[in-house]
Amino acid sequence: MKSIAFRHLWFGQALANLGDVLYIVGLISAVYTMTGSAVYMTAVPLIITFSRFVSSVVAPLLMNRATLRTLLAWSQAGKTALLFTVLFALQSSSVWPLLLLGAGIAFLDGWALPARNAFVPYLVKREELMGANGFLSTVDQIIQFSSWALGGVLLSLIGVDYLFVTVFILFLVSTVYMFRLPAALRTNLEERKSWWAQLGEGWVLVKEKKGLVSVFCVYALESVAATVWIAAVLYLYVDRQLGKGEEWWGFINSAFFIGLLLASIVIFRYHGLFSRKRASILPLTIIMTSVITLFFAWNELAVLALVLSLLFGLFDQLKTIILQTYLQESAPPDELGKIYAAQGTLTTLLFGLSSAGAGLLVESWSIPAVFTVSGILLALSIIPMMVFLKNE
Repeated sequence: MKSIAFRHLWFGQALANLGDVLYIVGLISAVYTMTGSAVYMTAVPLIITFSRFVSSVVAPLLMNRATLRTLLAWSQAGKTALLFTVLFALQSSSVWPLLLLGAGIAFLDGWALPARNAFVPYLVKREELMGANGFLSTVDQIIQFSSWALGGVLLSLIGVDYLFVTVFILFLVSTVYMFRLPAALRTNLEERKSWWAQLGEGWVLVKEKKGLVSVFCVYALESVAATVWIAAVLYLYVDRQLGKGEEWWGFINSAFFIGLLLASIVIFRYHGLFSRKRASILPLTIIMTSVITLFFAWNELAVLALVLSLLFGLFDQLKTIILQTYLQESAPPDELGKIYAAQGTLTTLLFGLSSAGAGLLVESWSIPAVFTVSGILLALSIIPMMVFLKNE
């Protein structure tokens, strides 16, 4: 983890992730200022999610023709170029150029995360994988936890135009770091295959690799179950069930992110222990996330909701990092990118569809009922996980 190449990877991606959040803050603000419409404003995350889904689908085509370094570097360079164009689109009276550029940036971003995760096993030793994933997750969570608040502060201090200038600088520096990564890991070219066969390569690898079908079943169940923790559902939980104001919505979200951060720090600090005991710890994390969600479902005490949210974030992140390490050990680095692309396609699609479904269920069912269904789905994920561990 002390290699210069790994430092370039995590620092460059940290700058890119910070820029991504600030960019979304600026884009939502700009769209609302132009239109005054909440519909257009809420369309921004929907467009971003859809673009990333399409990007995950087509990622195998690119991974058959380029190194992981090339994908990371040129996707970031493309995002930087589009962001520069956004500065001119702000002067337009139409909101559509902004939305189209937002879709383009999200599309380019769609294969960056699979490429980054596939790059990690190449840059660190096998025994350091758990620690490296813990470190990267720590950096990611710190950025996620702080950058939304930072975006709001910067927006009020310097305005949306200069906020986008700041993002452009972050993207530009990130691009420099991505081009300094080692030019290795060209994936196996399959240009004799038809393009539709190449699109399915990740899924073929999932089927061929021992245990990955079970792991993907866990990812599928969790993607559906996780929709109750989105901001809109939590807002209704705070309002209807806890009877508290908007500030408690922020407190519960903050507690959740603190739990994520604590888990990442713990794994980074004690990665050797977690590597040795992960077969025992993983089922425990699944059970705990299910039990915590069920308690959360019927809880009406605001302080207890904070504690449960923190604990859920803690155990959910432990589970995520351990599963990611298993995934990285399941295939050689030149195949991992396609597997991660398949995972991104699955989780993005299911989460997007389930998010819409969760909103409808909240209106027709009670809040406790929706969270109870989530807890049951999380409990069911223990079945494919035990199948995986049994065959490990």
